[in-house]
Amino acid sequence: MEWESNPGKDDRSLFLFSTLQTQIMRFIIPSYSLADNFTENVAFTLRQMGHTVLSAPVPSRVMNQKMMHVMQLGYEKFLPNWLPPQEKWLLRTYRDFKPDMMIALTHSVSEETLLNLQKAGVRNVAWWGDSPAQMRKQGLLCNGWDLIFLKDKFAVSKLRTLDLNAYFLPEAMNPEWHRINHGPIGNDVVLAGNAYDYRHYLVRRLLAEGCSDVKLYGFRPSRWSAPEVVNAFQGKYIVREEKSRIFGEGLICINSTSMLESNTINCRAFEIAGAGGLQVMEFRPAIADCFEIGKEILTYSSIAELMDQISFHRRNPDASHAIRQAGHARAHAEHTYRHRLETIIKMANL
Repeated sequence: MEWESNPGKDDRSLFLFSTLQTQIMRFIIPSYSLADNFTENVAFTLRQMGHTVLSAPVPSRVMNQKMMHVMQLGYEKFLPNWLPPQEKWLLRTYRDFKPDMMIALTHSVSEETLLNLQKAGVRNVAWWGDSPAQMRKQGLLCNGWDLIFLKDKFAVSKLRTLDLNAYFLPEAMNPEWHRINHGPIGNDVVLAGNAYDYRHYLVRRLLAEGCSDVKLYGFRPSRWSAPEVVNAFQGKYIVREEKSRIFGEGLICINSTSMLESNTINCRAFEIAGAGGLQVMEFRPAIADCFEIGKEILTYSSIAELMDQISFHRRNPDASHAIRQAGHARAHAEHTYRHRLETIIKMANL
């Protein structure tokens, strides 16, 4: 089926594309490729598709993320024309590499750099996988973008009011490692990601309701975190096959998002489904663009409803198995990185 780019149409049509053979192209990605991060999954998939990909070289010593964030805020406040290392690398590299497309993955790029790339015949594509509220400086609100893809439907509408070429296109899953590889299903209630405001209190509420099997993965909780949340932390950040195994072996995987998120759907929704996990996500309308609620994914709108979901599926493994299988099938049929990238390439007319 052909993709549909008319803003007045349902954006779900962007997930349905015609599998036409595309020419071999050159892509440059001004961000670091780390285990199972956005950049690695996109670069890995583009190479699988036969394209040539260059991403920013990972520094030999990667600074603590919190310290790096503080330093970037300082640079932006006191040195307004400061460029991050990834953009400096992009400027040094693109003339010799001669890319067909630059894909910025949850990274803003200065307007001057974007316009220079366009003069060199490069298509500039932004694919923002975080909350738009996390953008700094001008973010994506500048000239020079050919296409902008966001996981937040409200933000898409807002950018279109400024005539920006924005579309709803969430992240995806990589079938190379987001797949079924789990052993026996246990009793763990799994949460993965930073223990920010919402997830921190969600863990506290679950434990207070008697859900003692909560397992939290990701970065270590902040110093201000409640002791019970720190105790639920499993001491590791999970990626690739290990992430899929833990998702699949959990009784249920709770997919929660921060207070900055609006009508969005995150990459974890597709990773859990791809791994055959039983997923329950806080309700928002965008979920229905990607999964059939109740058949392929579960949702909740209160702690009582969430506890009922956990209790029901603890007692009814057959019902759990059917949802796992349906979600897994949908993710692999429609929500891989290859699906998304073929859509992007087609819309860019390359």
